[in-house]
Amino acid sequence: MSSKLVAAEVFPPGEHLADELAARGWTIPHFAELIGQPVHVVADVLDAQIEVTPDLAAAISSALGTSAQLWLNLEQAYRSHSGAHGA
Repeated sequence: MSSKLVAAEVFPPGEHLADELAARGWTIPHFAELIGQPVHVVADVLDAQIEVTPDLAAAISSALGTSAQLWLNLEQAYRSHSGAHGA
């Protein structure tokens, strides 16, 4: 039996963030206010239009109770796999 390796599917951090917001019942405007960012910044992260920077990762992690490194790792994995380089 041969075993074929299949690459894992990588999702942008915004998809993970959307799941987190939905699980908490938080709206984009509410989350933007929590992290001290304009609504368009959160919307752009959700749409993978901008990269999660170290400062943004710190704000997201503080609001969600995760580590900033988690969000930076998700961003790096997405950008590496997709060939995306930010907007």
